[in-house]
Amino acid sequence: MCLFSVLLASTEGMPVWLQRSFEFVEPYWVSTREALIGEDLLLQAGVVVGVLALSWLLLIVMRPLFKRLTSTISKRDDWVEGAVGWVSANLLRFLTAGLLWAVSLWFDARNEALAVTQSVEEAATVVAKNYILIRAVASISTLLLLYRAVPAKFRDRPYFRVMIWAISLVLVMNLLGIWEGISEGLDRILLLPIADSESTRVTALTILKGIFVLLILIPLASWFMRFGEGRVKKTPSLTPALQMLVIKVLKALVIVGAVLFGISSMGIDLSALAFLGGAVGLGLGFGFQKVVSNLISGVILLSDRSIKPGDVIEVDNTYGWINKLSARYVSVITRDGMEHLIPNETLITEKVTNWSFSDDMVRVRVPFGVSYHSDIHKVMELAIEAGKSTNRVLPDKEPVCWLLGFGDSSVDFELRVWIRDPANGLNNLRSAIYVKLWDSFKEHQIEIPFPQRDLNLRGGAPIEVIMKQQATQQVEQGGE
Repeated sequence: MCLFSVLLASTEGMPVWLQRSFEFVEPYWVSTREALIGEDLLLQAGVVVGVLALSWLLLIVMRPLFKRLTSTISKRDDWVEGAVGWVSANLLRFLTAGLLWAVSLWFDARNEALAVTQSVEEAATVVAKNYILIRAVASISTLLLLYRAVPAKFRDRPYFRVMIWAISLVLVMNLLGIWEGISEGLDRILLLPIADSESTRVTALTILKGIFVLLILIPLASWFMRFGEGRVKKTPSLTPALQMLVIKVLKALVIVGAVLFGISSMGIDLSALAFLGGAVGLGLGFGFQKVVSNLISGVILLSDRSIKPGDVIEVDNTYGWINKLSARYVSVITRDGMEHLIPNETLITEKVTNWSFSDDMVRVRVPFGVSYHSDIHKVMELAIEAGKSTNRVLPDKEPVCWLLGFGDSSVDFELRVWIRDPANGLNNLRSAIYVKLWDSFKEHQIEIPFPQRDLNLRGGAPIEVIMKQQATQQVEQGGE
């Protein structure tokens, strides 16, 4: 006599809820008991042992092939080598799980074929056979494969442990035949809408499925974004600006795809969200106008490649080289070591000087003036020599000196030199040239003038000039 039959016979004095619990569990216990100790148990055990032995033999045969394959692709790509190495390390689990699932499917197909020739009751019995031992070993092997596929740093996180326990619990209930009844009950709990709808039907079961899918998609999306970013950065044919654009588009697509897939798995029709999404987008557009403007400006900057990491730019009284392009701002490091975060919109709407846009070679202007008593030909000669002797000035580009005009107190010149490293600064170069000009002009007695003004007095009464001695005598006489 079955244990549950004995318990059910003695439940007359038990609470109603306990009696119903026993009645609910009894059929699943009976099916599990029959599967575990029935006539097919030895057959299932033999199949499992045979599959394990066959998997071990195949592992011995295939391992040398995988070693050769690994040595062949070791010089090609890191991720391909890692994938092949992971498959090689888990080859026994792969073979065991694959062969057991194949045998299980073959048994199911054989039972369906036999059921065609049987009576209705016998056919139902044949089809209902549950090869629980084979499925249990196959499921455990599959679960171990999934566990080993997750990087070690994710395995210790709480949400991953919760997910593994949830999968194991559902797996056990499915093997025992309990999950089907539970899932049907959860599917009857309608959450949205109150009345059943063809387009959107959210139940407790779909919510659980959506949560489970999101728990899987979150680490997968994170891994895929890091993997894609690494692959894009290793592509030499893409410029740094284009790499940043591809990475940002990839991240946006992965995040949006994961969210939409999670929502869809909850039973929500995505077409029903189109109107709501448009209204929310309009509201966000007005509320986050500057943020959206900076995001769009960032995409424009990355697509037209007008600036890129390493360029030397000057914008809004900020001179420095670009350190990083982000979705909202551009990081510019100045010569003082300060990092300025300039909004992308500023680089679109304001005037930007890119000192290294098409070529790193830049011409630097050094204005100066000398006295009107100076020999202008000698001044120009000394200025050119000062430019040539300054470090960082390109020797293959001859410095030139031009007379620009006659100022109020000086003859105005401008020395023009070429450099190829504007990121190292411009003011320090001008300072070095000015020092050389000062030394050279001082050696050759060439004056650097300062502003002068002539005072002319015209008309009015004559001014009486009194000498110092005469003024003293007048003061003494006045005292007497």
